[in-house]
Amino acid sequence: MVAMHRDWSPFVVSAPGKVILFGEHAVVYGKAAIAGSLDMRAYALVTPRTDGKARMVLPDIDVDVLFDSHALPRLQSTSLSHPSEVEALVPNSINIPEGPGRTAVLTLVYLYGCIFTDSDRNTGFTICVRSLLPVGAGLGSSAAFNVALSATLLQLTGQLREEGASASDRKLINQWAFHGEQVAHGTPSGIDNSVATYGGFLKYVKGEPSVSLESSHALRVLITNTNVPKSTKALVAGVRALRDQHPSVVDGILDSIHSISTSAAALFQSTSEDEAALEQQMQDIIRINHGLLSTLGVSHKSLERVREITAARNLASKLTGAGGGGCALTLIPNGMASDDAEVVAREMEDAGFNCYQTVVGGGGVAIARNVNGSATVEQWLAEAMARHGSTPVGSDGDVYGGAVAEFAILPAAAISELRPQ
Repeated sequence: MVAMHRDWSPFVVSAPGKVILFGEHAVVYGKAAIAGSLDMRAYALVTPRTDGKARMVLPDIDVDVLFDSHALPRLQSTSLSHPSEVEALVPNSINIPEGPGRTAVLTLVYLYGCIFTDSDRNTGFTICVRSLLPVGAGLGSSAAFNVALSATLLQLTGQLREEGASASDRKLINQWAFHGEQVAHGTPSGIDNSVATYGGFLKYVKGEPSVSLESSHALRVLITNTNVPKSTKALVAGVRALRDQHPSVVDGILDSIHSISTSAAALFQSTSEDEAALEQQMQDIIRINHGLLSTLGVSHKSLERVREITAARNLASKLTGAGGGGCALTLIPNGMASDDAEVVAREMEDAGFNCYQTVVGGGGVAIARNVNGSATVEQWLAEAMARHGSTPVGSDGDVYGGAVAEFAILPAAAISELRPQ
């Protein structure tokens, strides 16, 4: 494994978002939860620089930072008692921006400081990240970013044996992505970065390693963002207060949610060829799980409106994540035409919600040097710009600055063409 100190061509790293399918709130009490990867991804275009500097561009949140790589602190994973303390080691000469990109920049400083040795710092690069995941909606946007960033830095330093495809590569990516999540969130569960790394479906129990559920049953879903802000902390505290008042009743509800998660795991791993029966069972437990969560007081009138709209078309919906607003998921039957699903999505949008028709259970992190098996990233980018009629906003003098500027303004439809096949 040799670090990429010399000539190398641009590449793209992508990682999926995540959705909690079953087990919300019960997972806090040691019960099982089931999560799956979303076919809505974060995409990082990585291009070489000749000046040895490190640049990160996040066009969606208006962040563009350029670092003298030798000025960034050299860290060990033991340099800090916790990764979130990295800001204390940032020299005054390095400007960390305020605003929504602050955590992302601090994460870059931490991961770069730990992963890049002194000799690696001759490798200059620009990483431009575009995400098709809404921020703050509980769909794993932070973890997708951290997995893509970790995979990029490990690839640049030659630490990935098979460009992220092997089990050992993914284990290493996941470990560093978890540290990135610690910078962002303090004490993350680890499930978000695990889903973004490995893809598919995972079963998670607090304090135990997550278990991959080998499944051929990808799910078509409609993700609905109600655009209602929520406080996960307050919702978790509300369930705890209810449990303190009625321990035996609430424990029974949590046990039932655990049973739903274990039933779902069995469905995902089923070898039955009766897809219709499996789909019906999945619809049943989605409805039951939502009802139990509603009983715990974590639903919201916006989530109930989603359930009403979809129930009128005999579709099953439930809240996903903490509840209290946020997002809901609706299972789309395999036999339902995409146009019919779009009709439902339009009804949601008429109610003031944002909808995404997508798939759960797809692949995890991926590194690509070619698009669709043939075109280089540069060729694809030029073609995408031509198709979408976009005009680059100029470059910073870097040989690939124009390509970065082009990537930064491409619409979501073009970015999604980079989805792994």
